[in-house]
Amino acid sequence: MEGQTLNLTTLICDSLNHIFFKLFSSIDNTIDSTLDDILFIRSDMIENSNFKQLFGTDTNNGLLLIANSLIFGILLFYAFRFALSHLTYSKIDSPYQFLFKCIIFIVCMNSSFWICEKVIDFIALLSDSICELGNSLTGHHINFSNLISQINSALYPSSETFDLFSLNGILKIISSIGILYILLAFCVRYIFCKILVLLAPFAFISLISNHFDGFFKAWFKQFLILLFLQIVVSLVLVLGFTLEFHAENTLSKLTLVATILAIAKCNVPVKKLLSHLYQHSQNNLKDFI
Repeated sequence: MEGQTLNLTTLICDSLNHIFFKLFSSIDNTIDSTLDDILFIRSDMIENSNFKQLFGTDTNNGLLLIANSLIFGILLFYAFRFALSHLTYSKIDSPYQFLFKCIIFIVCMNSSFWICEKVIDFIALLSDSICELGNSLTGHHINFSNLISQINSALYPSSETFDLFSLNGILKIISSIGILYILLAFCVRYIFCKILVLLAPFAFISLISNHFDGFFKAWFKQFLILLFLQIVVSLVLVLGFTLEFHAENTLSKLTLVATILAIAKCNVPVKKLLSHLYQHSQNNLKDFI
């Protein structure tokens, strides 16, 4: 009787190990290439023809048409405030100052797609440079796919060595959950980056009036946070590959899994850092305009 119970328990454990091994292998094989494209945003994400048409290929279509239409409303708003200022003696921009700001920021608004593209390229260049530096130091190609391969080779080289009810099995479950979380979180980041690019014309045109420039500051801050995130991810990946790794060392395995969790949570310190810099900055944009 006890022998039958042991055989049944072994059968259940082997079945679970086989099922979870196939599940984890499917996750790894499916999202390996996708994760690197999502983690490291490049300007080709906005080169889609449909996206360009939505943004506007010129001032006569897309969101650029709406943004240019708002200029007339801003002119009326300034004219009303300028006339009212003679009654209330409130201080507003002079007509020459207002005209100068209109010329500068209308040009920026109509060139906002190019500006966003170059900002994305610059951040991508920084993250690529960090990965290249890591490659020269470690001899490994720094990307998320290689990190997952290294984790898998450490936790279970083959299906015969995979044991769900062991430390390696638990670490693999944690890393797989972390990878899925990273995929979903950075997909949301990818979509929000596109949304912020679409809002760029309205952000630049808001700088014409000091009453609306808060929209640009919020837009620019969020855009930088989302893009700067991949620089931090590059640093975490390089750090993960530079750490000494031994397959039989438990600390090495924990460190590899911790690298996954660090990438999953790195958006929190980035937001706090840039928010702290933003709140304590004494250089307001309107002081220069």
